[in-house]
Amino acid sequence: MKKRWRFAGCIALTIAWTSAAAAQSPVTLDFGPGKPVPPGDASMGQNMFTAICWACHSSDLSGYKGPPLTGPSFYKIWQGRRADALSDLIRNTMPKDDPGMSERAARDLVAFIVTYANRPESLKGGQNGK
Repeated sequence: MKKRWRFAGCIALTIAWTSAAAAQSPVTLDFGPGKPVPPGDASMGQNMFTAICWACHSSDLSGYKGPPLTGPSFYKIWQGRRADALSDLIRNTMPKDDPGMSERAARDLVAFIVTYANRPESLKGGQNGK
């Protein structure tokens, strides 16, 4: 009976350790068709981008007064970096005239930026390409 409880305890400990490790592993940015999108609501991010960010970053994210949020130069800087690093940069520095947006809003913007990079056609004509 003791062996069964030890075995069950080892299994439970292994599951807990694996779950904790997975929860702590950072999400890294990866751009291109079919690549994963970091946590966040891309539709909300698109709405925020359309309302605020486009004035400096252009409606196609190619940059204007602000740096591009798509394309080779952006990918070179952000490829493989942590998604929360981009989210923190956005949250703490954007918009330039009134920085300090919420953590959720910044995550939504990152989800939109990556979705745009991965599948630009999915964002044309409304939510989910409809």
